[in-house]
Amino acid sequence: MARTSRAESRERTRASLRAAAADLVVAQGLQGTSIEQITDRAGFSRGAFYANYRTKEELFAELLQERVYEAYRDMAREWRDSDERPTPRQTGERLAAIIGAPEGKWLFTLWLELLAHAARHPEFRSFAAEFWRGTRALITQGIRDAYAERGEEPPIPAEWIATTSIALDLGLAIQHSVDPDQVPLDVYPAIFELFAAAQKSAQPD
Repeated sequence: MARTSRAESRERTRASLRAAAADLVVAQGLQGTSIEQITDRAGFSRGAFYANYRTKEELFAELLQERVYEAYRDMAREWRDSDERPTPRQTGERLAAIIGAPEGKWLFTLWLELLAHAARHPEFRSFAAEFWRGTRALITQGIRDAYAERGEEPPIPAEWIATTSIALDLGLAIQHSVDPDQVPLDVYPAIFELFAAAQKSAQPD
């Protein structure tokens, strides 16, 4: 039987701490979650926590990177690099599927918790900004490439189109989370299709 390396053992400890923190933060928020609660749930000591993370915010940042940000960045990379780009409707359907999946509400709760924490703690805003900055850059490049393939220029800067796409996704997700009957997931593909049509209509003749 192969021995577990120190690095593997450390990563298992970190993963256990992240998993425990995720459940607690979703249930009671980052502000209401203590390091003691995280370590108790994970079955470790405070010493084990501080051997791996300086603060619970550092753990939370790594958790978001692992569970939330990569899901959206993978989608943006796939859209940018695909030989056959998904249609706006397919993009809306994919985003709706993320929110509608069993873990979707859990992921979105972590996302909202990040925004709430950033509002209370200015030093955490740069982390929140970095996520959108990186995702925006990926989407922007994909938009530029898509227009270039058609021999066209975007009607407004590609960065603005990317920013609006992110705002549509976030706004629809928030409204669906609190009023799913009035804002069903079916709205996603229709709205993204309409947004794409609006860009085409804005093209100069």
